[in-house]
Amino acid sequence: MIKITKYSELDSNTKTILKNYIDTEFGHIPIVNKTKWASPDYTLIFYHNNKIATFYNIVQRAITINDETYKVAGINNVITPKEYRGKGYASKLLKETETYIFNDLKCDYGVLLCADTLIPFYKKLGWYAIDCPVYFKQPNGKQLWKANTMLLANKNKVKPKLIDLKGLPW
Repeated sequence: MIKITKYSELDSNTKTILKNYIDTEFGHIPIVNKTKWASPDYTLIFYHNNKIATFYNIVQRAITINDETYKVAGINNVITPKEYRGKGYASKLLKETETYIFNDLKCDYGVLLCADTLIPFYKKLGWYAIDCPVYFKQPNGKQLWKANTMLLANKNKVKPKLIDLKGLPW
């Protein structure tokens, strides 16, 4: 079962469980610890036997790509707890919620900031890597994202020369 909830409406127990998964998965990574992150707008959870089998968050925002404004779903913290890995749950959740991103949220693109090792996984799901400067806000000013960025197009793939996330990264 897939459940989509506004992050602000998640119960505190679920928020704590998700935070623990996030801290376990990404808490040791220097870029994660040095960066101030945007708060999610939505959380999408795939349940198996009433347990969280995989989840991710969306930050919905207008960004600029090549000086044009687009509405995007910034995807963050795609995590499958260890006991559920290798069963295709993350792929299922991401594929089955594309319609939500493009039709319900009316986003032009999905945007993902990700590690090198995850690029093949997301490519299988229709995402494509881009190679251009990506800027985001931090308390000390605008910063350049130094890792990978991927896009998921609703209709037309864009070849960005410059992206500004217009806020904190996700």
